[in-house]
Amino acid sequence: MIVKESPLQGMRMGTAATIAIRELPGLHTIDLRVAPGTSTQAAVAEALGMDLPNKPGQTTESSLIEGSKCYTLCLAPDWWLIVGFDEAEHRLAPLQLKSEYHISAVNVSGQRTTIELEGPNAREVLAHLWEQDLREKNFPVASVSQGLMAKAPVIVWHIATSRYRVMVRSSFAVHLWKALTDAAEEWR
Repeated sequence: MIVKESPLQGMRMGTAATIAIRELPGLHTIDLRVAPGTSTQAAVAEALGMDLPNKPGQTTESSLIEGSKCYTLCLAPDWWLIVGFDEAEHRLAPLQLKSEYHISAVNVSGQRTTIELEGPNAREVLAHLWEQDLREKNFPVASVSQGLMAKAPVIVWHIATSRYRVMVRSSFAVHLWKALTDAAEEWR
């Protein structure tokens, strides 16, 4: 097995008292495609032991047996990212072998780098680079959206109060890191 090296190598800056920015290396991520509202989606939910959010922009959080948490992000009506569930591929493999189920589950862990922003100024830092409205009423906790940030395609995920995750293609990670740390400069 080839282990992919992180482009940011675990970089971090700041403190959660104002703004902390850090890379979350090695998040296990599965790209899941399945037709919504079908018996296949029901079989996927049963195999995973969790429901899939049914509306783009929503996320769900599940607790795993080991005590860790995993998340499911709905990016389109038929497209989800499963984050932090190492066994997801193994649980979905039997469904992929059956001809009556039309499903795609691909490990994309090395495709994106995740940068987490935490602290009372996290939203303001993101607002410097993100055109979408991040106010709580329009982008509450458990929301996810896609777009461009500093000309890089990203997924922005509001994971908790004053905490956001930005998933960016690994080839854009260093560029986005520089843009985020530059935007955070006034709060350091």
